[in-house]
Amino acid sequence: MRKLLLFIGLCCSGFTLRAQTACDSIPATFRHWEQQIEALNYEDPELISLHYLFLQDIKREMRYFQQRTLPILQNCLQLDYYATKADWRKVQYKADCAEQVLSARKGIVDHLFLQRALEELAFRDTSNALYNLDRALQFNKYQPEALLLKARLMLAQKSYQESVDLIHLLYTEATITDEMEKAVSDFTLELYEELYNMGDALVKSNRSAEALEVFLALEQFCTNMPSGYCNDDYYRGILRSRKGVYESYLSIAREAERRHNYEMARKFYQYAEEYRKKGEIAE
Repeated sequence: MRKLLLFIGLCCSGFTLRAQTACDSIPATFRHWEQQIEALNYEDPELISLHYLFLQDIKREMRYFQQRTLPILQNCLQLDYYATKADWRKVQYKADCAEQVLSARKGIVDHLFLQRALEELAFRDTSNALYNLDRALQFNKYQPEALLLKARLMLAQKSYQESVDLIHLLYTEATITDEMEKAVSDFTLELYEELYNMGDALVKSNRSAEALEVFLALEQFCTNMPSGYCNDDYYRGILRSRKGVYESYLSIAREAERRHNYEMARKFYQYAEEYRKKGEIAE
């Protein structure tokens, strides 16, 4: 019996020690959570999603504390029960507010990256602007403002195919507001004219391989645009009445054939044959 009582006494002593340790750690635990919450970033789009996940970890720890430690709080004689409960509610309120803000900011990360891109462009830093646009499109691949701005930058860098691909996404996948519709329409015309004029210039410079790249982009552009935007004469319209028209047609056809683009080759061989049959003589 004496041994049994001694065993019970040791167990109770161990429980009391653990409870005492738990009580002593409560103020430090509250401070730790508060410091973690205060360190969360609500502005940097690179960190918002990550810090939202950090906050979920903090809230899991707080739920565990609520289930395991709060019930024994009344046994912590060295702590003011009501003051400690008030401190707990304060930390919980801060965590809930932080979650609300981060949750809302997490939903507009694409816009935050877009804003950063615009700021980088104000300093003429195209490289960082493109990085931020790509990050915006990672979060929302059909973000219309980001698609349009990147299409503009790609056009400025003569990356015609990518610009065409982006404008195609704008027309087929993105949701465009009435306010933005005119900007998209204006850029579409600008893109078409750039491709048209560049193809014309390359042909006149006898740079058929480069001209073919432009024609391929132009073909995709016209194919994907709303009905009636382009017609089947856009290739011939570029080259009509230019010096070396017949030779240019043949040169582009051969280049397309060399690249196994037989449909494009067929078109240009056909244009060359039609031009030859007409007997037109370049000035």
